[in-house]
Amino acid sequence: MSPLQGASPRSGPRRSAGGPVGALLRRLRYLLEHGRHSLRGYRSVVGNAVRVTAASCVAFYFCRYALNLTVMSVYATFTVVALGVLARIPGSGRQRAATVLTAIPAGLVLVTLGTLLAVQTWAAVLGMLVIGFVVAYAGTTGPRIAGAAPGMQLLYILPCFPPYAPDALSQRLSGFLLGAVLLALAQRFLLPEPDTPPFCRLLADAADAAARLADHHGGPLPVQALAQAHRAGDALHPSRVPPADRPASPTLTHKAMTHATEAVRTLLARLDALHTGAGPHDAYHPETVVLLQGISAAAREAATALRRGERLRPGEGPSAAVLQSELAPVRAHRAVDTLERLSTDDRLIYLRRRSQVVQAADCAVVLALATRLLLGDRSVEQSPDGHTFTYAQARAHELWWQRLTTHLTPRSVIFQNACRFALGLATARAVAGLLDLQHGFWVLLATLTLTRTTSLETWSAVRQALIGTLAGAVLAGGLLALVHDRETVYAVVLPLVMLAAFILGPLRGLAWAQGGFTLVVATLFAQVSPVTWQLAPVRLVDVLVGSLIGLACGLVAWPRGAGREVRRSMAGLCSAVADAIGHTTARVVEHSGSTDFFAINRALTLAQESLAQYQCELRDEAAGQPDWPSVLVAGADARRGERLLPGRPGRIAPHEVGAWLRHAADRTAADYRSLARRLRTDSDVPREDARPLDIRALLAVAPAVPHNSPDRDTRALSAALLIDSVIWLDGLTADLDRIHKEV
Repeated sequence: MSPLQGASPRSGPRRSAGGPVGALLRRLRYLLEHGRHSLRGYRSVVGNAVRVTAASCVAFYFCRYALNLTVMSVYATFTVVALGVLARIPGSGRQRAATVLTAIPAGLVLVTLGTLLAVQTWAAVLGMLVIGFVVAYAGTTGPRIAGAAPGMQLLYILPCFPPYAPDALSQRLSGFLLGAVLLALAQRFLLPEPDTPPFCRLLADAADAAARLADHHGGPLPVQALAQAHRAGDALHPSRVPPADRPASPTLTHKAMTHATEAVRTLLARLDALHTGAGPHDAYHPETVVLLQGISAAAREAATALRRGERLRPGEGPSAAVLQSELAPVRAHRAVDTLERLSTDDRLIYLRRRSQVVQAADCAVVLALATRLLLGDRSVEQSPDGHTFTYAQARAHELWWQRLTTHLTPRSVIFQNACRFALGLATARAVAGLLDLQHGFWVLLATLTLTRTTSLETWSAVRQALIGTLAGAVLAGGLLALVHDRETVYAVVLPLVMLAAFILGPLRGLAWAQGGFTLVVATLFAQVSPVTWQLAPVRLVDVLVGSLIGLACGLVAWPRGAGREVRRSMAGLCSAVADAIGHTTARVVEHSGSTDFFAINRALTLAQESLAQYQCELRDEAAGQPDWPSVLVAGADARRGERLLPGRPGRIAPHEVGAWLRHAADRTAADYRSLARRLRTDSDVPREDARPLDIRALLAVAPAVPHNSPDRDTRALSAALLIDSVIWLDGLTADLDRIHKEV
């Protein structure tokens, strides 16, 4: 346990309330909630199947039978299927429709390039390699683009096969436009996905919860306010926020939202620790009460501005000036005066509480400034207390370029996935062209849909796909043999087959999806050109070829997926934390050192992405893993200190105190570097327990500040900065201790 962390008075074993009856009620509540989630999932799948079936059938029937344009009918139908089924566009009906319409310019370019590059196999393969990588890598810019990427790949795949027909480009583009517009209309008006609360509303709810928690100034625990704070903070967790609503794009607004989210969640955590760590009747110091009042006012102003949502001009919106002015004396004279009146043990308690309320006030200031920034006020680039918003004056293309280059490294799982898919699609296009396969498009479609991030997952997907395709081919062959060339029968059967395939596939698994899609393809192509039952075995062969190519690429290109990369990225984050400790300590002691946050920002981003993929991958064994989220917490704590501490007034003195802090920081940084070596080498380095800070030794070397000292103000600021730096280091030591318990 960290020396600054005492046991909570409320800690201890809790008994389960309610006995058997309570347990039964909890079980019933769980089953009811689980049933609600399942019902919502069924409704979503059925709704999407209805929308895609309606849009694709309207597009196909209109082009094929009303206009008698077969090429246009195929492109219109496959556009709907690509962006409605193959793509996984998240969000409400309104958001999905907007994403589809936004993708139209890129889709026009992809269809055109695919048509023009089909002139030669080598040109199509080269185009597939480049476009496959670019489209997959574009997923770094947000969940909506990442969700649409597989469907966008298909828009290039479809026209890049012989015959080379640039004269048919107009029909292809017209079909694509018609399909995209019909799908957008269906997503918006036909059984649309319900709207979700805007992210700014979630931020406002969390800010309101923080304000209510800050209104408590001692006495009995505010149970209701604490429960509301927990719910509000949990609602902002990335796993709780719908993907389409997450502030994940590199725009200025989303970066400010992310900054505000980190601030308000940390604010809630610090206020929770402040209240639950105190005794039920402990009175707060007057300066703590003043800060809590300022926190409450700033949080309420931020909540009001977020709910109003109006664009702000410089100087408008929530102000942090009052809270910043109240923080200054707490950091200086009041902290020093209070410490001089306390015993050594009481000093430790006071330091912990003071740290929590000061950190909470810092977070409230960041929340207010970030709120102004996301609402349009760019004048918050540098606040008086050193809260930096260096991206506030950046141009849009600079923010996008920074995001794209962050993952441009072989250590990024997004870069690895883009390379894997590009290699697989280019290989499939080369094989289909060299072997002159009759329906080479299906080879690439199989490679696109069956390639996974690990070879184990790819093999599992291939097995299911082949079983489903075989069953679908048998049924399709029988249908084609029985119906033969009677188009009316196919026209009647098509919507039924589509609806069944698009419902059973997501609900029953990949085998059902492949089998159903085989029937859809057979029913569709039977209305475009004369076909026989031999179409079914041709599709089976093409799927087999595409599956083998996908499996081979999965074995060649990073076959373990994120299994190994998550350890490398977490080790890189630990090294970045160690560097941040050194840079920050050098700046608060010597006023020198690096001020570039890019290294730890990039390490955090790569670690978060690798962990997200790792948690989604199938594993052949449940091997024990370190507590990866705690590593991310340590990275966020290190970044917060690197941002805030060097901007505080004063510098740490005298020499003995600065030497103690440098020594303590070096030890903590060395512990993180040791952990990084262990993660890189899979525990070849002997484990070393985290070494807690010796706060009592610091109190012994820290001199008192005389009341009549001529430089009292300077020394008081130095003492306050020392307190905050020690608390920051102590928190990183506690993070390291939690990680070591699992490593």
